[in-house]
Amino acid sequence: MSLFVKWFNIKKHLPNEVKNIQGPYLLLSNHVGFWDPFLIGHLLPRFTHFVSSDAVFRSPILRLFLTGLGTIPKKKGIRDTKVIRDIIGVMRQGEGVGLFPEAVRNWAGKSFPMDPSIVKLIKILKVPVVVAVMKGMHQFNPRWSRKLRRTKVEVSYKILFTPEQVKELSEEELFEALTQAIDHDEVAWQQEHIHPIHSKHKAEEIGHALYVCPECQKLNTFVAKGNDFYCHSCGYYLHINTYGFYEVKSSHQLHFDNIRDWYHWQEKWLINTVSQKFEQDKNIPLLEEQRLNIYRGEGSEEIKLLGEGTAYLYTDRIEICLDEDINPIILPLDQIQSLSAQLHERLEMYYNDTAYRFVGINKGVSALKWEVAVNTLWKKMGQDKKLMAYIPTEILEGEQLLGRE
Repeated sequence: MSLFVKWFNIKKHLPNEVKNIQGPYLLLSNHVGFWDPFLIGHLLPRFTHFVSSDAVFRSPILRLFLTGLGTIPKKKGIRDTKVIRDIIGVMRQGEGVGLFPEAVRNWAGKSFPMDPSIVKLIKILKVPVVVAVMKGMHQFNPRWSRKLRRTKVEVSYKILFTPEQVKELSEEELFEALTQAIDHDEVAWQQEHIHPIHSKHKAEEIGHALYVCPECQKLNTFVAKGNDFYCHSCGYYLHINTYGFYEVKSSHQLHFDNIRDWYHWQEKWLINTVSQKFEQDKNIPLLEEQRLNIYRGEGSEEIKLLGEGTAYLYTDRIEICLDEDINPIILPLDQIQSLSAQLHERLEMYYNDTAYRFVGINKGVSALKWEVAVNTLWKKMGQDKKLMAYIPTEILEGEQLLGRE
């Protein structure tokens, strides 16, 4: 990891109060990409155990690697009391634990809202809270891309709460202070500092994050190569420049010059579209995803390939149709325990403690749109406990989209 940090010239700001911290501590950070825990953990002088989604433990190789690092698994999107016991156990040994209170890696460089339950954990642990804020990580390692880019990256640490402050402050005060400390807007930071991004692949796989064309408002229409991407339906053509901002190369107007604004527009668009269709014929699919590899795993067993197929999202269920099986697998939405986008085009859900995974065979399949659409339906069904914290409640409750900008 030292060679990685040196090669990419990653800078750290580590004050003595953090460098000399003794005993157990809780490390909290914004969350952008795959390398986050390795980077912020490595730059600290003491080893830190990180909490990670149990989905990555389904790979035998990753399970062996992460177990060796003392990683603590957690079921994503499900209340997991075991993970709290595991964290307490690690801290009783005098060691530090790191986690990401946004719970998921953000897609557009803007920090997601945090789950307020994080402050309950802080109150239970009663240890110093260290905050790390990564700047430039979305330009370097965006969630939706497999490729790294050379650009300015820096990580700043500080002690946000002492044990005395944890005891004295209310949960509301702790949550507000933590939100302000971790919040980071990569687009705003890049607009201010204008750091060049050295890459010939800035647009590749962007369809994982951007799934609605703002020109023709069709889904899954982007083709990306190098630093360019275009809509194969209407010809809307964009180039990503040296600084990560968008320039239009077709005769259309430029709707958005950055991923943050586009991301928030499409989120509102999809939520409103799904909401309007909630009362329609329940046999008309809202989403259809063809050419998927379908996997299933019972309990903690390794997830296994069932075969190729197509997945359909209806207003009350998900249907999985395997190419070699005439009988679909039907998963009622009200019985699905959790659903989340994992790495790139991978969608994973729990149904009766069984894990199902969809992986697109074609590049650029967006699992994100499924997560947003299903959360919208759960809100309509009154299943608020399943909702992801990152989707704004006011939009789910019916805020109308008035325009693109």
